[in-house]
Amino acid sequence: MRCKAFLRSCAVVLVVASAAVPAVAAPAKKAADPQKIFTRKDANSDGSLSLEEYKTGLKPEQADKADKRFKRIDTDGDGKLSFEEFKAGLPKPKE
Repeated sequence: MRCKAFLRSCAVVLVVASAAVPAVAAPAKKAADPQKIFTRKDANSDGSLSLEEYKTGLKPEQADKADKRFKRIDTDGDGKLSFEEFKAGLPKPKE
C-alpha cells in the first residue's frame, strides 16, 4: 500500500516539475552544403552533372520533374550542369 502512495507522490512531483520547465524550441535544421551535394552526385568527377547524375538520390516524386528542371537550369544548354548552374537551381532556403 505504501508503495502505491509513494509512486503517486512521485508522479505528482514529476508532473509539477515538467510543467515548470519551459519548452525548448527544436534546433533549426542546418542547410545542406551545395558543394558537398554536387560532389556526391558527380559520380565520374568531371566537374559537371549529367541528367543521370542529377537524378541520383531524388525521391520518386522529385525524379518525375527532374527532366524539366534539368533543362531549365542548364542555362548554357550543353546537357550538363556546372556547379554554378546547379547551385542557382537549388530552392532558396526558407527564412
